[in-house]
Amino acid sequence: MTLSRKVIVVAVSVLLLCLAASFNATPKTALWLDNVHWMSTISACLMLALLGYFRANPAHRACKRWFVIGAIAYFTGGVLWIFQVLTHQTAFPAQSDIFYPLLGPCLIIGFITALRSQLSRSKTWAFTIDAASFSIAILGYVLISYLPQSADVSLLQLAVLTAYPASMLSAALVSLLLIPYLRPAWMMPWLLLSAGLALLGICWMQWNLNALNHRPQTSLWINYGFSVADLLIGSGLYGWQVRIAKKTAFHRQCRRLRSWIPVIAVVFSISTLLQIWWQSGPHPYAYHIAIGSVTSILIFSAVRQSILLRESEKLLRAEKRLAEKEMEYLQLSRSDPLTRLPNRLAMLNLLEHAIINAANDSGMVALLMVDLKHFQSINDSFGHRTGDLFLLEVAQRLQYITNECGELGRVHGDKFALIVTRHKTDAELVHLAHNLCKIVHKPVLAEGHELILDACIGISIYPRDANNADQLARNANTALAHAKRSTQHLFLFYCKEQTKLAQNRFRLDVQLRKAIRKQEFFLQFQPIFNLNQQAQPRIANIEALIRWRNNKGDIISPAEFIPYAEQSGLILHIGEWVISEAFRHLSVLMQQSGQTVGLSINISPRQFRDHSLPLRISQLLQQYAIPPALITLEITESAVFEHEEQALEILKQLKELGVRVSLDDFGVGNSSLFKLKHLPIDELKIDRAFMVDVPDSTADSEIVSTIVKTAGILGISVVVEGIETQAQLDFLRDTGCDCIQGFLLGRPMPIEDIHKLLTASQPGGGLTSKTELLMTR
Repeated sequence: MTLSRKVIVVAVSVLLLCLAASFNATPKTALWLDNVHWMSTISACLMLALLGYFRANPAHRACKRWFVIGAIAYFTGGVLWIFQVLTHQTAFPAQSDIFYPLLGPCLIIGFITALRSQLSRSKTWAFTIDAASFSIAILGYVLISYLPQSADVSLLQLAVLTAYPASMLSAALVSLLLIPYLRPAWMMPWLLLSAGLALLGICWMQWNLNALNHRPQTSLWINYGFSVADLLIGSGLYGWQVRIAKKTAFHRQCRRLRSWIPVIAVVFSISTLLQIWWQSGPHPYAYHIAIGSVTSILIFSAVRQSILLRESEKLLRAEKRLAEKEMEYLQLSRSDPLTRLPNRLAMLNLLEHAIINAANDSGMVALLMVDLKHFQSINDSFGHRTGDLFLLEVAQRLQYITNECGELGRVHGDKFALIVTRHKTDAELVHLAHNLCKIVHKPVLAEGHELILDACIGISIYPRDANNADQLARNANTALAHAKRSTQHLFLFYCKEQTKLAQNRFRLDVQLRKAIRKQEFFLQFQPIFNLNQQAQPRIANIEALIRWRNNKGDIISPAEFIPYAEQSGLILHIGEWVISEAFRHLSVLMQQSGQTVGLSINISPRQFRDHSLPLRISQLLQQYAIPPALITLEITESAVFEHEEQALEILKQLKELGVRVSLDDFGVGNSSLFKLKHLPIDELKIDRAFMVDVPDSTADSEIVSTIVKTAGILGISVVVEGIETQAQLDFLRDTGCDCIQGFLLGRPMPIEDIHKLLTASQPGGGLTSKTELLMTR
């Protein structure tokens, strides 16, 4: 049982015991019993108010503090009253009369404080005026009730007698009045507090009327009514809190009731005052009090309505501005803020309407997705402002050429969409797409920079390619994606094979991510042989080659998944694993064989552009205690020359580590001898495409021979790939090539077979056994 419940149980128990004992008690005993239950309930009220303050939310303690102050004043008045009764002090007014009536005003101040924390200043003033109106009505009610019997009392005594019930009844009505303003979620404490205050005010009013009529003030129901009221007030103060209800219907009812409060106050004032006046008979001041009360309430109502009217005007202006902003937001939601063209949502809506019209007329709708190739390079090089100016110019050009044939919109970034309903044949669409590409390709002058980009276009047609707007847009985007990857076409029509390819790429992406997570990759190693003029070729390096065994046990070629892994960014995770695993295998191999052998690792373009690559290589060299000179990193020409400045910086860092750098697939890219001269590389790797017809093709033989001789002049070693015949081997030996690699001498194999080859090549291992092992791979 909580402390608050214990307090209530003790107070109720004392009250019931005193009530039971008072039926057969003498007047003197009854007086003592009254003092006991009065003291217990007043103490319980104070304790409950304090407990409610300490359990309240910190944000609500400002109003609860006034509740505690009022309870303390009420407790002080009660103690002083009991002291007066026990000491037979009959002076009126006495010290207790100063503290008793303070409970009501303190509670009203607490109510207004709570209201100010939740509502606007105007509504707080409106509530204060409403509270004043009801308080004036109650004050008039009490005064008219007291006036006929107040001939023998002074003005001060009448004011004190009036303050008791007026303050309590006013606080009770204000507590009820607060409900439609604050809309509490749990009203039980509010109702308990209002009931307790109303009962306390009625008891005090009847007590005072008995005193004015010279009747006995001691009455069983009045005396115990005080104690019951104390317990109700204490329970209400304990549980009272500001927690707004969430029901919308309740909020509407509260707003409706709030608008009727002034009318209720006027009706309450007029009806009660006139009723008391008629029942009690005319008094010299009753008429003036009634008229004054009603007039004050009417004036307060007018002031209240003017305050709320000003707030309503502010709300109307705010709502008007809000409506204007909503219209702006609606326009922004339907149009692109930069080009003022319809945005993606608007274009999708227009496309749906076009398809509906085409279905009714047995017509067609073509959707062209236009994308600007390499637009991001403009933002990266010249800034977003220049990119925006470029987009504006392109949008104006596209709008000019498409005004008569369809609806143009900007659906995303540098992507535009064109809905065409007037062109009927593929030839007309081809002509339109050709004109769009042509007009985009014209130079654009933006902030002093002459900019030129190409456009890629994907085309899908209703009803040939799709039956709804979403599918038509999806197919146009699919065709656009293939056009962007194509090196021969700037625009493509959609075909079902494109969707299949896209779905295959998606499945490959999912499978690759699972393969990374489940570690389905493994390494094989292909030997690279040092070509000696007199002796047999010997292993100089081994190249690490990744393989993928999927969950079905099938081996997937790197040619199938490496290009997509490079495009999607998964190559970073894969490449990290390849480097680490290759270093580990090399370390174990050298420990087991006791021989020193080099390791070549392919570095993808995206992996090469990663600035953390040199640091990772350095960490692995230290981890596995591998001499840097044994490591060769094979880098393609595209990785070096697409971002040449960045590549030179990374190459410089790699050379500082001491590792070797090889330019892979040399001859199939755009490298030149001038660039080759200035690159910090150690090795050229001639692509296998040059060796297919060697030595039968004189041209290919001359090209390979020239590259080998040129590399020798530059001090760069040469590795030739794709050696599959003895004639090719003899030709390269005569040419003076440094190293060779191919199926003739060694296929990709597990690291265990590399160990066997190294063992066979040791003195005493036997040349025949080594050659047989190589040829059987």
